[in-house]
Amino acid sequence: MRDLGRVPHRVVIVLGGALALLPTPSPGHAGASLAAQTVAVVPVLGETPALPAGEKLVYGLSLGPIHAGHATLAVQDSQSTDGGVAAYRVTLKITGGALFLVLDDSLVSWLAVRPLRTLRSDRRLHEGPLRMAYRLDLSRSDGLYHTLPLPGTAAVDAPDDKALSGPMPVVPLDELAVLFLPLSLPLDTGVDYLIPQYFRAADNPISIHVLERTTLRTPAGTFRVIHLAVEIPGSDLFAPERHSEVYVRDDPSRTLIQLTSKTILGNLRLYLTKQGS
Repeated sequence: MRDLGRVPHRVVIVLGGALALLPTPSPGHAGASLAAQTVAVVPVLGETPALPAGEKLVYGLSLGPIHAGHATLAVQDSQSTDGGVAAYRVTLKITGGALFLVLDDSLVSWLAVRPLRTLRSDRRLHEGPLRMAYRLDLSRSDGLYHTLPLPGTAAVDAPDDKALSGPMPVVPLDELAVLFLPLSLPLDTGVDYLIPQYFRAADNPISIHVLERTTLRTPAGTFRVIHLAVEIPGSDLFAPERHSEVYVRDDPSRTLIQLTSKTILGNLRLYLTKQGS
């Protein structure tokens, strides 16, 4: 988690694309950063560029120094959902294991892009002794998210520490949608973008802090990347204690090149090995 003593010296508030600079005094905290920081509050995202339909990305998976498996991230063409909204079908599949831990996770989310939002997400998770299977329905007009059984199953097998239903923002996002947020943001270095659109309203905001622009080498090649720190309170993948970092290509595609996250078994890393259709 970032040091709370590092309070920004100026705040950028983004409202409908207009920028307003508001100076904020230094708090005089002994641990405060001497360098000015910038916070960009993004209450509403504009229309997101089309997702890369037909693209399939393949990643290696490591846990600490151990090669632990592989992952794929695939985007299927825009298609109509049950509610008649055109949405992309995005699938993240992670398979592997290490230190007697079996890992077999599948997340499938339907994402609309006008603006970017999650309509529903099907999740099948097998991580060692942990097994879960459930659907998140984020498309209802009652202002609530709902956790439901997957089609063909009779019961919800979801995390015990999460409410099965609760308030959600008007434009909700799940973890897969967060991977495509860089398409909608300028990603200026040093800026901390705050987006209050995580599907569980109580766990907002999504924080995307732009750390640097650098070069990253992977088995798929060497890329100019934007290095991001991503935090969402209450998210398993992006919880502050996970110190999750995302590296996206520094070009309009914003392709995910690498993702790192801390786990109880060590540092987990997904790194691009192949890109294609």
